[in-house]
Amino acid sequence: MKDRVEQVALPNGYWIGETHYRDVELRMLTGFDEEFITESTSSTLPVTCITNLLTRCITRMEGVEEVTTDVVGRLTIGDREALLLHLRCLTKGNRMQCILNCPQADCNELMDVELSVSDLLQPIYQEPKPVYKDTVESDGQKFHVRFRLPTGIDQEAAARKASTDVQAGEELLLRRCVETVFDDKNNEVEWSPEILQDFPEKMARLDPQADLILKLACPICEEPFSTLFDTGAYLLQEITSTSDDLYYQIHLLALHYHWSESEILSMNISKRHRYLNLLLDSLSPEELA
Repeated sequence: MKDRVEQVALPNGYWIGETHYRDVELRMLTGFDEEFITESTSSTLPVTCITNLLTRCITRMEGVEEVTTDVVGRLTIGDREALLLHLRCLTKGNRMQCILNCPQADCNELMDVELSVSDLLQPIYQEPKPVYKDTVESDGQKFHVRFRLPTGIDQEAAARKASTDVQAGEELLLRRCVETVFDDKNNEVEWSPEILQDFPEKMARLDPQADLILKLACPICEEPFSTLFDTGAYLLQEITSTSDDLYYQIHLLALHYHWSESEILSMNISKRHRYLNLLLDSLSPEELA
């Protein structure tokens, strides 16, 4: 079993003043984390749940005195995805099982897909920047753009807007990340999303960990297809789908080991499962009823 705490180098990293940092310490999920997420998902946006979960599980960030939801929210989307992948691997191992539907209308078969965290983690970005510059051309005019990569806070604001208007949510995300647009005469201009229509793709190329595209083929119809893998959605589903099991496990361990609920919930998931498996191996079906 892996150590309870792991040091992670973020692919993009963050800046405090002029100093760039990457190193973050992450701990395994505990029963308290499972319980917290299970009780909050019904009333909280998924992106907010992810921020809260990472804030609970990050034990140290280089150069940061206190890890808060604001600090975690300001990490780029790719860095947050990387942390979630490391958290999942640290807690439950490298292999991940998924069930997908074939997107072909005349097929729509369910398929089992096995993924590995190590394959999904992207290499460290070689020249990350807090702010990027680019030049675009629209209607014969050139525009010089300063922009940054989207963060968790941007994602949350966009998700709230998108809950009632998807296009407005996408535009809000872009407007939050574009700092200035100047014309060739160095005049700052008001810009429309049409001028910067290629920028979501540009930002995705600069933060490849943010959008994990799986290239697969259906084993039934053999048609190839691509799909986006959302680590946060996968992890939240994995946690909440076993919420009833959590309380059954607490019941068994408390009943036979006489541990308190707090003692059981404070264990990391791997440790709790090891004790549970030992217990299940030693009990008869009648004792488990």
